[in-house]
Amino acid sequence: MYFNRATTLALCLVMSITALAQKSREPKVKFGDISPEEFTKDYSSLDSAAEAVYLYESGYVKHEGNNQGWFSVVYKVHRRILLTSKNSFDDLSTVKINLYESGTAKEKIENLQAATYNLENGKVVQTKVDKNSIFKDKDGDYEVVKFTFPNIKEGSIIEYTYTTNSPFYRYVPSWTFQGGYPELWSEFTIEQPQFFEFVVLNQGYLMPVIDTTSITKDNFNVLIPNSTGASRTVNFSSGVVKHTWAFKDIPALKEESFVTTLDNHVERIEFQFSAERFPEQQPKTYLHNWYETVDQLMKDEDFGAGLSKENGWLKDDVKTAVNGEPDPVNKAKKIYEYVRDNYTCTDNSARYLSQPPRKTVQTKKGNVVDINMLLITMLRVAGYTADPVLLSTRGHGKTYDMYPIMSRFNYLIARLDIDNKQYLLDASDPVLGFGHLSGSCYNGNARVIASMPSLINLEADSLKESAITSFFVTNDGDGKLTGSYKTVFGAIGSENMREKMKKTNKEEYFKDIKKAYPFEVNLSNTAIDSLDQKEMPVSVQYDVSFHADEDIIYFSPMMTADAYKQNPFKAAKRFYPVEIPYCIDEVYILNMEIPSGYKVDELPKPARVSLNGGEGMFEYLIQAGGNSIQLRCRTKLNKATFEPEDYETLRNFFAFIVEKQNEQIVFKKM
Repeated sequence: MYFNRATTLALCLVMSITALAQKSREPKVKFGDISPEEFTKDYSSLDSAAEAVYLYESGYVKHEGNNQGWFSVVYKVHRRILLTSKNSFDDLSTVKINLYESGTAKEKIENLQAATYNLENGKVVQTKVDKNSIFKDKDGDYEVVKFTFPNIKEGSIIEYTYTTNSPFYRYVPSWTFQGGYPELWSEFTIEQPQFFEFVVLNQGYLMPVIDTTSITKDNFNVLIPNSTGASRTVNFSSGVVKHTWAFKDIPALKEESFVTTLDNHVERIEFQFSAERFPEQQPKTYLHNWYETVDQLMKDEDFGAGLSKENGWLKDDVKTAVNGEPDPVNKAKKIYEYVRDNYTCTDNSARYLSQPPRKTVQTKKGNVVDINMLLITMLRVAGYTADPVLLSTRGHGKTYDMYPIMSRFNYLIARLDIDNKQYLLDASDPVLGFGHLSGSCYNGNARVIASMPSLINLEADSLKESAITSFFVTNDGDGKLTGSYKTVFGAIGSENMREKMKKTNKEEYFKDIKKAYPFEVNLSNTAIDSLDQKEMPVSVQYDVSFHADEDIIYFSPMMTADAYKQNPFKAAKRFYPVEIPYCIDEVYILNMEIPSGYKVDELPKPARVSLNGGEGMFEYLIQAGGNSIQLRCRTKLNKATFEPEDYETLRNFFAFIVEKQNEQIVFKKM
């Protein structure tokens, strides 16, 4: 596996490194040098349904001395793409290049070339992008250079290359080797002087055909301007680390079921500036450890500085919330419920305060950090030990446990300690109960922001979700059958129901249930319990009646929404993990009287299968005896995340479940 590896790119760490992967001959690609064979070659073996194919792309980065007294990042890009379908035009025909600006410092673009190529009468015809067709727009802190390729049609090849020069020497662009289209070749090279140190963050599941490191010497010239006299040039040589990564015949990354975000799995390399190490100078560290980062965060007015204050102004709010409750746990629960029920979250993706706590109290709203920091503050005022916890939600991406890269985090919750028992709290979500978190928080380890910045395991594998459904069907005379249905959801299912019922009402909900039956039914005594009791599981129950009057009745014992109607894993292959939000344990129980005047003509066979030993199981236990049929069906997964090598087994497991749960009982009139 090549996923989420982190290394440090610095001279001292690579003295003994040579080639790390098999050598593959790099294609020699020159802008504008396109042969007719590139249009006619069959690329279907890579992806027969591809709407475009990247024939080649490369990125190259190095640091150079500039005339501003320091260093610039020079970044060269070259891409060549075959457009096999007009469906790719909207996505690929226009290119946007973002150039960052900060004050007087600006990134600049140089040597931009772009052209469309078509094969006409066996000859390659080039149509260049005219310089007058290159536009510049402003988007916040960015200048956006934009152009559209002319004369494109199905079968065209588009190509562009450019170089950017950036004064922001601490920022090296990331490189993505994989995307929504297959690629024949993608490579990236960085030449890094030894005095700048970067952490290299690798992720993905593909094996590189080139992964090589070498060390050379280079000369650097830095022009130091002088407003009162002649400028001065500093010349020196330094060791340079050159690292090249390349991938060949890269499949497109397509979104499939059960994935947090494709961003977690795309083959990519990123760089995080960590230190400056010049000879005979004290090293400057920019990427701190977690202890240093926590210290900075707790002194930051936009994060935790307010927690160290007395905050006596909140005593009246705490008193109102507690309302005389003496029990420590119930007292904390009342403070939690007070914040949860009286404050509205306006932004559920944040890692810093958006406003002072007093304004949050005044307006009764704020982002997720505002609200949960207020909760932590009130708990501390009440005498509890409570700390902030940073995490990344499932849709935001993974964090790196080793490095405090703040951009990787987007959510904050509270950790409460009562008599050495810990509770994780989120008062920003109105459907959550005390000690419960949304499933979106289970995305790997979370980080406690405290003097001991420990990790909290919030892997999806640690979250267990159960649901129990019972369905009892009896004869009611004259061919009428009456059933009593009830489902009790687990914590996540209950939260989902509470969210759903905020957007609809009971009548509409049960209308949809009625429509889900394959034949005409009547529902009565409908109920949804515990919607307002946030710590209790939600249950759905109703009575159902229907008639049986055909000569032959085909009856699905799992006719309701409890059955898997189709396999959630449709793709034949998968190149990244299956990320189910939680471990599941679903039980369905049917106890049914055989319709009066009928006999069982066909009955599904019992079955019990396991998944990869102890990773999951499915059982379908059915029997007919006397005038009744009993079924107990259970689907259980003991883990939530499955690696690509386990995908085929998992897919076959669910294919069997779908087939079995959709089998029918055949009743024949006597």
